[in-house]
Amino acid sequence: MGEGESRPLVAGRLRDGQWHGVDTVAAVLLALAFGASETRSGGWGAGAMAVAVWLPVAVRRRRPVRVLYTVLAGAVLALAFTGWEESWVPVGAALYTVAAREPRRRSATALGCSLGAVAAAMALVPRPVPASGVAWGVVFASLMMTLPWLVGTALREQRSYAELAARQAVTDERLRIARELHDVVAHHLTVITVRAEVACAVAPTDPQEAGRTLALVGTAGRTALTEMRRMLGVLRSPGDGAELGAAPGLADLPALVDGAGPRVELSVDPRPPLPPGVELAVYRIVQEALTNVVRHAGSADCRVNLTRTGPEAVEIEVVNDAPSRPPARLPARRPGGGHGIVGMRERAAMCGGTLSAGPLATGGFRVHARLPCGSETAR
Repeated sequence: MGEGESRPLVAGRLRDGQWHGVDTVAAVLLALAFGASETRSGGWGAGAMAVAVWLPVAVRRRRPVRVLYTVLAGAVLALAFTGWEESWVPVGAALYTVAAREPRRRSATALGCSLGAVAAAMALVPRPVPASGVAWGVVFASLMMTLPWLVGTALREQRSYAELAARQAVTDERLRIARELHDVVAHHLTVITVRAEVACAVAPTDPQEAGRTLALVGTAGRTALTEMRRMLGVLRSPGDGAELGAAPGLADLPALVDGAGPRVELSVDPRPPLPPGVELAVYRIVQEALTNVVRHAGSADCRVNLTRTGPEAVEIEVVNDAPSRPPARLPARRPGGGHGIVGMRERAAMCGGTLSAGPLATGGFRVHARLPCGSETAR
């Protein structure tokens, strides 16, 4: 439990079996209390009827609808034969359970049947009270049954929204982890594939360059394994709300550009750090842009510029020159191409920013993104 987090209530820690025990004790106590009261005012028959109406409430969680109609039938009989006007109280308790646990249409039907039955019983049973008293009794009984039903309905809706939000959170987390895995695997495997083929090509004529290239392959492989272990650890960790740990940010950009392969000139505005979510977006956009450079421009020089445009935004620019030689051949790709630029646009859009990408007249390629980094982004 985190700091400042309140301990759960006792009710939240009870299991179903314990709740059934609580219901049983409560139903027995209420049956005895109402039975004793009715015995004093109406005799043993009235007391026995009150006990019979309350006892089924003990199993209201197991069979909500059956308990409701059983209690409703008993309440109508008690009202008809003994004049017990408080018979709507156990009906209200059963209606609360039906509303909290059953679908909306079924609970609405149960409410309508209960209101109709109690109103008909109170109106049709002959009693020495004026019509206005009967009408007021019907209204009061209807109100006392409708209020528990409304509370139960609100509880069911709240639970439904909470479950929906939890499922959406799980889906969002899976998408986030999938996006992170895609970025890590796509970048590092591209670097490993291209650099390995370059090393094979230059090994006969330049063993030292082949050695340096293979060193890049090893660095990229170790980095990929580290990041994948971090993300897979999240999937193995118990509980909800697990984070991806220390996500990469601006401090990791030098290592990223050193391991990319092509000659990369990095320029980062030294002003105060960005919010963590924006730093991760900046890192992933630069990573994907460098992946495209390695994939499509091979040995081309590249420039990465990060500029703060005031306190509200940061601009990212990744520009590569035209390649001096054709890039190493990669395995054939499926129809439809890759999703690198689409992924970068999604990253920018998640932060409320924009991204543009396209070829230059000189033969190179430029990726430009602008991400807001004000207080509204940091939240």
